[in-house]
Amino acid sequence: MKRARLTIPTRIFLAFASVLVAFGVVSGTSLVQHQRTSENLRLLHEAYVPLVMRIAEAQANGAVVNNMLEYVLDERESRRTRSWISAARQVGPRRLSQALTAVERVERLEGPEPDRATLASVRETLEQIQQAYERSDSLYGEFFAALDRGDRARAVELHAEIVRREAQIARQLLVTRNRVESRFEETSRSAAEQERRSVIEIAVLALLALLAGLGVTWWSQRLLAPLPKLQARVVAVARGDLSNRLDTRRDDEIGRLAQEFERMVDAVAARDREVRELQRIQERIVASLRSAVVVVDAEGRVRAANQSADPVLGIGRSAIDRPLDDTGLVERLAGLDDAIDRVAIGGEPVALHGATLAGEPPRHVDVRVSPFGTDALDGRIPVLVVADDVTEELATKARLIQTERLAAMGKMAAHVTHEVRNPLSSIGLNVEVLADELSGAGPEVAAPLRAIQREIDRLTGITEEYLRLARLPAPLLTHEDLGAVATEVARFVERELVAAQCRIDVRVEPDLPLVAADEAQIRQALLNLIRNAREAMPQGGPVTLGVRRADDRATLEHGVEITIADRGEGIPPERRGRVFDLFFSTKERGTGLGLSLTQQIVVAHRGHIRCEDGAEGGTTFVMWFPEVHAPANERPVQPAVIDDHA
Repeated sequence: MKRARLTIPTRIFLAFASVLVAFGVVSGTSLVQHQRTSENLRLLHEAYVPLVMRIAEAQANGAVVNNMLEYVLDERESRRTRSWISAARQVGPRRLSQALTAVERVERLEGPEPDRATLASVRETLEQIQQAYERSDSLYGEFFAALDRGDRARAVELHAEIVRREAQIARQLLVTRNRVESRFEETSRSAAEQERRSVIEIAVLALLALLAGLGVTWWSQRLLAPLPKLQARVVAVARGDLSNRLDTRRDDEIGRLAQEFERMVDAVAARDREVRELQRIQERIVASLRSAVVVVDAEGRVRAANQSADPVLGIGRSAIDRPLDDTGLVERLAGLDDAIDRVAIGGEPVALHGATLAGEPPRHVDVRVSPFGTDALDGRIPVLVVADDVTEELATKARLIQTERLAAMGKMAAHVTHEVRNPLSSIGLNVEVLADELSGAGPEVAAPLRAIQREIDRLTGITEEYLRLARLPAPLLTHEDLGAVATEVARFVERELVAAQCRIDVRVEPDLPLVAADEAQIRQALLNLIRNAREAMPQGGPVTLGVRRADDRATLEHGVEITIADRGEGIPPERRGRVFDLFFSTKERGTGLGLSLTQQIVVAHRGHIRCEDGAEGGTTFVMWFPEVHAPANERPVQPAVIDDHA
C-alpha cells in the first residue's frame, strides 16, 4: 500500500513552523541567559557592593578610633578626644547593622550555593564583631573613668586591652571584607563568563536558526519552483503555443496538476486540430464558392472575405479590418447599408434580388444579409453578406425573352406579309393597267395614279422588310476583319451620304482580331445604322464610323467594337430603352423594323448592341462582337447579352 504523502501546504507549514520553533528556542535561551545575567548583576549591585562599602566604612571608623587611642593618654586635656572617640564608637555598630541588613538582602535574593555559604560566614563574623563592640563598651567607660581619676596605671592597662580588642575587630573586619571582595570578584567573573557563554550560545543558536530558515526557504523554493514554469506554460498555451511540455515526474500536487494540465493541453490540441481541419475545410468550401461571402462585425468593419468577394463585389483582401464604408461598396450597391443595419440590430435576414452594382460595367447581384454570431456591441451583432453575380442569368433571361419575342413577331410579320403582299401585287398590276388605259386622260387622272403607285411601292418595301425580319437566316460564319467590312460599307454608302449633305469619318484601329461573322448580315446591320444616322441629320452633318479592339464590359471577353455616331437631335432617355422594340420608331414615317433587324443580326453573332448619348451630341450606337477562338465551321452560334437599357 502506497504511503500517503503530506500535502505541499502541510509540508511548507511544518517547515516554517520548525523555523519559528528554532527562533523561539533562540529567543527563550536569550531570555533565560539575560535573566541569569540580570540576577548576577542585581546580586552584585544590591548586595555585595553595599556590603563591601559598609564593611569598609566600619574599617575606616575603627582606624579613626585606633588613631585617637594612640595619643589620648598623652593629652593633658583629653575630654575633646574622648568625645570624638565616643562619637566614633557609636558609628561602628551602626555600620555593622547596615552590613547585616545588606547580608539579609543578599540572602533574600536566593543566590547560588557558594554565595549563601559566604554570606552565612560573613553574618556570623559580623555578629561576633557586633558582640565585641558591645563588650568593649564597659572597658571604654572604665578607661575614661581612670583618666578622670588620674589613675594612669589603670588607664594604661585598660588602654592596652582596648587597643588589643580594636585590633582584633579590625582583623575580623579585614578578613570579612576580603572574603566578601573575593566572592564579589568570583561572582563578577562568573557573570562575565556566563555572559560570554550566553553570547556564544545565542550566536550559535541564531546561526542554526538562520541556517534552518535558509534551508526551509530553499526547500520551499525548490518545492514551488515548477509553479512559475506552470504559469509560463499556461500563458504560452493561452497564446496558442502547445510545445515545451512540463516535467510531470514529481509525485505531489504540483506534479499531478502538471500531469492533468498536460492532459488538458493534449485534449485542447486535439480539439484545435479538429477545429483547424474543419476550418480549413470550411475555408476551402467558402473559397471555392462562386458567391461572394463577406463578414461585417458589429462595428461595421470587414472581418473576412472569400476570393469571390473581389470579382463579385470588388472587396479584396486589402479591405479586411477596414470599415465597410471605406470600401465604396455601400455607395455602389444601393440598399445594402439599410439591409445591414436592419439585420445588425436583430432583424430578420434581408434579401436584395437583382440589385444593381455600380461600376464599369454595372452588374446585377442577388444579396442576402443574415445574422452571424451573437456577440453584440452597442446593440449590434455581426452580419454575413452573401452575394451572387446574376448579370449573366439576367442577360440570358432577357436574351430568351427577346428571342421568343422576335420569333413571335417574326411569325406575325410573315403572316401579315403573306396576307398583304398578294393583294398589293394585284392592286399594283391593276393600277398599271388602269394607268395604260387612262394614259390620255390628262394630269388630273395621272397624278392620283402615281400617288397610289408610290404608296403601293412603299407598302411593298415594308412587306419586304417584314419578310427579311421573319426569314433572317442563321449566319454563315467565316473569319472576317470587321475593319475591312466597315471600310467597304463606308465606300458603298458615301455617295448616298454626300447627296444628303453628310460625310462619313471612318476610324479603324490596325491589327484587329478576326471575328466569326456573316459578312452580308454585318453589312446589312451597318447600312441600317448609317442610314439611321443620316436620317437623324436632315440638315446634314458628320457620321463617325469607328472600329476598335475592346473587351466586353460584363464578361471581359476580348472582341471588336463598332460605333456609329451622328450629331442629330438625339433620343430622349425615356425613349432610348425602346429603340430596339419591334415597330417602335422615333421617325414620323418609320416602320420600327430596322433596329430590331439589326439587333437580331448582332445577337445571332453572339454580340450585343446598345444605344447611348454621343460625346458631342446626337446618338451613338455601339455593337460588340467576340473575337474568334476556334475555326468558324466548328464554333456554335449562340446569342450574346442584349443591353436594352444602356
